[in-house]
Amino acid sequence: MLANNVKNLSDLMSIALQAEREAIRRYTQLAASMRKGNNDSSAALFERMVLEEQEHEHLLLEWMAQEGIEENHSIEPVHWSDPQVSTSYNDEACDPYHSTPYRALAFAVHNEEIAFRFYTHVAADSENKVVRQYAEILAREELGHAALLRAERRHAYHKERENQTDEPWLDPKAIHNKADLLAAAIHIDRYLAEQMEAITADVAKIKFLVKETQQQIKNNEDALSNTVLPGEDITRNLEQLKSYNAYMEQKFDDSGHELQRLWACCDRSFAFYDTVVETAADEATMLAAQKLTSSALDRIGVLKQLFGDAGR
Repeated sequence: MLANNVKNLSDLMSIALQAEREAIRRYTQLAASMRKGNNDSSAALFERMVLEEQEHEHLLLEWMAQEGIEENHSIEPVHWSDPQVSTSYNDEACDPYHSTPYRALAFAVHNEEIAFRFYTHVAADSENKVVRQYAEILAREELGHAALLRAERRHAYHKERENQTDEPWLDPKAIHNKADLLAAAIHIDRYLAEQMEAITADVAKIKFLVKETQQQIKNNEDALSNTVLPGEDITRNLEQLKSYNAYMEQKFDDSGHELQRLWACCDRSFAFYDTVVETAADEATMLAAQKLTSSALDRIGVLKQLFGDAGR
């Protein structure tokens, strides 16, 4: 909901309530997903976040009761979002295969910061003095929550650095020419095709996506055969990814999460290609990256039509 839609205290406090309830719903869902994926450390953290958000909801209801503020039941569930902020926080935290306590905390901090910006905008823009005062209080509370979570995030980060090896990522800096980009695209599409073929919920819906992806793999393989070999940087990067994925598949039983992983990979591939567009060293690589960016965005659009937000 836009800040300028907040007309009175009932609107403001009802939005705050709905935001807490959505957080409870989302963290509960994520905790269950982590448990199912045998990711107990992230599951425990999301379960603790559920309890904290339930306490926030309880405090809001008490505050409203004391001030005689009635809830506006026409306010719909609140999904904090910021078009200027990458979805990578969500992708990394919500993927039971890759999520860690650090990423779960980064996700939570990210949401608190967006909520803080919302209340700050209400405090700055509202013509209602009392609404501005309450919005300032809510903004300070969100800022306080974020500060506590940041401290925990730092602790989790250092703990993970001590106990785990770094996870490799497809690095846009490893793309020096069109051949490097084609090699990366082939790797991405092979993985996507595998995830699509593993989805058994409604195979008919994604069959055409599999076929389209396989055709794109063939086209890129043909184009790669007519150019120079990929360089050492991207070759090493892809080998690291393949080894890490094989290791994680052995470590975790990932069955049942194919759709969620497909969503995450589609989002990441779009972000990867988009970065290459901005950093490409030559026009041929830039144009190829633009085409791949458009294709990745189209694929996300098709998945959105087929499955809505399922798996995200």
